[in-house]
Parts: sequence; structure tokens; C-alpha cells
Amino acid sequence: MGETGSDGRLSNAPRRRASGRLAARSIVSRFGRDRRGTTAVEYGLIIALVFLVIVASVSAFGNKTTNLMNTLSNTIGHAIGM
Repeated sequence: MGETGSDGRLSNAPRRRASGRLAARSIVSRFGRDRRGTTAVEYGLIIALVFLVIVASVSAFGNKTTNLMNTLSNTIGHAIGM
């Protein structure tokens, strides 16, 4: 009987698709339609935004508060004669 030869291409017989670009498109389109984990990503972005707001407000108001406390300390110190 005759032998069957390979032509060098990969077989994708179960899905009846040619391998290569078509399979890559299928993976990319499935990834684009997949909605698992979107809530976790959204919560992560919200937490990151809240953290940035906290850091910005602490750095902005922290210096003003420090200056206010130093001014009060110096004023009280001079008032009691230190």
C-alpha cells in the first residue's frame, strides 16, 4: 500500500481550521469577548485613583499643616517667654 506523506503543515482536524493566522484571530477575538475579571480590574482602577487622590491631598495639605503648627508653636513660645 502507499505511504502517506506530510506536507509540512500542522493539522487542526478537530476544528477543521487551518493553523496560523486564522487560529490567532480566533484567540484574539475570544479574548476580546471574554468578560471575566472585568469587575476586579475596575475595582483595582478605582482603588488606584483613590490612593492617588489621598497621596496628592496629603502632600498638598501636609506642608500647609506643618507650617501652621510651626507658626503656632513659635507664637505660643514667644508668648510665654521661651
